[in-house]
Amino acid sequence: MGFMQKNVNTFLLILILFVSGALAASSVYYQKTFDKTTSKQEDTLVNLTQCRADLENYKFNLNKTMGSLNTTTQDIRRYDELYSTKSEELQTTKGTLEETTKDLQTTKVTLQQESALKNKYKQDYEDELQQKRNLEEQNAILTSQKASLEASIVNYRKHIDATEVCIDSFLEDYDAGLTQAMKDAVDDCK
Repeated sequence: MGFMQKNVNTFLLILILFVSGALAASSVYYQKTFDKTTSKQEDTLVNLTQCRADLENYKFNLNKTMGSLNTTTQDIRRYDELYSTKSEELQTTKGTLEETTKDLQTTKVTLQQESALKNKYKQDYEDELQQKRNLEEQNAILTSQKASLEASIVNYRKHIDATEVCIDSFLEDYDAGLTQAMKDAVDDCK
């Protein structure tokens, strides 16, 4: 036991030195590990800050895109409504166009009939006009003939008047030469 007692102090000192050295070594080790961990933590904090900034940027872009998407969705709905309205208007216009086409066909047929009737009336008018011209020509000819005949009548009347004067003069001369008995016989014959 003597050895133990003597050496206990040394052993304790060695043990204390060993524990102190182990404590110092573990302190240094843990200090280095803590520094590395702190450095990693700072790097991670920087990365986290960058990630937060990126996340905020992505959130901003996401909100912006969502707003744009909502606007686009509203525009699509508005365009869908506009498309529906325009489709209905197109159908209405198409129906109106078909009715107008039918009316146009009816009007075309009516117009063709009226055009044929107009052409008939025009032909009748031209025929009447030609007849009028013919009648005017005949009237001119007849007027000329009438004037010629009236002139002939005037000439014949002059000739008749002259003949009557001549006959009257002859009859007076003849009458003077006739006897009263002959006059009575002529008067009885009348």
